[in-house]
Amino acid sequence: MRAHRPSSITCINTALLLSLNGARQSVAFTPHTRRRCCCGHQRTWHFFTYVPSLILCTSKRANCASTLLNSSAEERISVYEHDNEEETFSRDVFAKSNCWGRRPFLMRRAFDADALMDDDDNDNQEAAWPSWEDVVDIASDEESESRVITHNPGENNSYELRWGPLSNEAANDWTSIRQDTNISKSNQKMKRTLVVNDIDRFYPQLADWIHDNFKFIPNWRMDDGQISLAEEMGGIGPHVDNYDVFLIQMSGRRRWQVGREKISAKDEMDRLIPDIDVRILEDWGAGSEYENWILNPGDMLYLPPRIAHCGTALTNDCMTLSVGCRAPSVSDLVSRIAETFTSSIDDHAVRRYTDEDLLLSTNDGWPNNGQLTNEAKDKARRLVLESLTNMLDDECWWDEFFGKYVTEQKRVRMNYPIPLDDQDDDNIFSAQHSDEIEVQDRMIPGIERDIIQSVLDGNALLVHAEGIAFAYSCCPAKHSSNIIYRLFANGEIWQFEAQKDGANVSCVPRLFETIANNRRIDGELVHRCIGTDEKDYSEVIKVLRDLVRKGLLYDLDSFFE
Repeated sequence: MRAHRPSSITCINTALLLSLNGARQSVAFTPHTRRRCCCGHQRTWHFFTYVPSLILCTSKRANCASTLLNSSAEERISVYEHDNEEETFSRDVFAKSNCWGRRPFLMRRAFDADALMDDDDNDNQEAAWPSWEDVVDIASDEESESRVITHNPGENNSYELRWGPLSNEAANDWTSIRQDTNISKSNQKMKRTLVVNDIDRFYPQLADWIHDNFKFIPNWRMDDGQISLAEEMGGIGPHVDNYDVFLIQMSGRRRWQVGREKISAKDEMDRLIPDIDVRILEDWGAGSEYENWILNPGDMLYLPPRIAHCGTALTNDCMTLSVGCRAPSVSDLVSRIAETFTSSIDDHAVRRYTDEDLLLSTNDGWPNNGQLTNEAKDKARRLVLESLTNMLDDECWWDEFFGKYVTEQKRVRMNYPIPLDDQDDDNIFSAQHSDEIEVQDRMIPGIERDIIQSVLDGNALLVHAEGIAFAYSCCPAKHSSNIIYRLFANGEIWQFEAQKDGANVSCVPRLFETIANNRRIDGELVHRCIGTDEKDYSEVIKVLRDLVRKGLLYDLDSFFE
């Protein structure tokens, strides 16, 4: 619905709110804040913090006080619909909705699907979105991660999973589905959906598009660009995701059923249908559990974590892009910390339980040798807590641990990114110089010399390897007053230490920031990092060489000439 100007407004009295909630607590409020009420109307009102995320108004068409009185303990969540035809998706538009991490967000015509989609007839190589046929080709690649999910509509226990890659016969079948307008619900009982992960790794234009449109999300929070193809009535069933996701309709139409509340992990496990290959919620659709929304090409639906949802294709050309965001869980972090402990030789990791006072007499006499005493349990607990506290309070250690962990690849990929030494010589930028090339009076040895020279000369770009997260940080040095600057990529680290007072100004920290913030890096950006001061220039070249050699950065001309 369209946002409209507020008419006469009356805020519910504070005392009434307190009585409705039976609360005896201080009231904090933000006056004149523009919000959307639980009834769907947009007004200016006071938002009281003791009523979590629930906003009240006095619309004639909604009895909000009654809503508050009759609401359940678990707040119902509705989809926020933004349908301003004059706006397309942007950080500012999304931020104003206040939906991130809180509630679903639907935007009509968020993107121009016709302009973005690859038209196979015209073979548009610059299209940001791959075509249906492109996705089928990627799903046929042995290095891709693809799966086909089939089910009989109306039977949630009928879901079956088959992993890719697609055979030639299956690929031909999927290619024909979109063009076959004669396929109907009665022609085939089992309906199919093809899901392909890491499309952005195989289709760099999509990686560029995701980076440009979702750069307000930290690199380390981004997962991948996943695309699903489905025939009419195809889908992957009602389920819950642990992460934020943007669902963008590329072609065709899809109906989304969006749950009205967040589901806990325990509730999800209790509701999963047993003995099938796909995580499907049973009893989906009971009562008013969800809202129905139909997405057309260019529409986008954002879902925060733990909101149950179910998508069903309404046409044979249904194509949906899913831009997922990841976040580590407590168990993820604790497991990795435990792995770090097992391989560490630091004192906090190798300390052992001791009991020097074992033979000291006590008023209670000697404990039985079979007794596990409270003193022993408390001492073991303190040993663990002290060691963990010492480690977690070490800011320099935590910075390195967290940076490495969150930039690791989210799923296993064999031999990716491809190291420069393993690439075909024909794909390397042709050597036009001697074995050792001079760059600003310095020598750059090795196979990557031509790439770096081309970038510095303005003839090429360095590009992030698709699917690789880059991040930078700084933290105080552990044993000095210096600052440590770090660059993280693919779970690896590059670091540089400088004086805190700025006396030892270096171009390396600027390089780290530039590399992490820009998916494409040209010579101008590199020269801007270096500036007129060539101090630590060799360190800049060393970092670039290492990233290029490991395949984390590649030369655009080398691969797409």
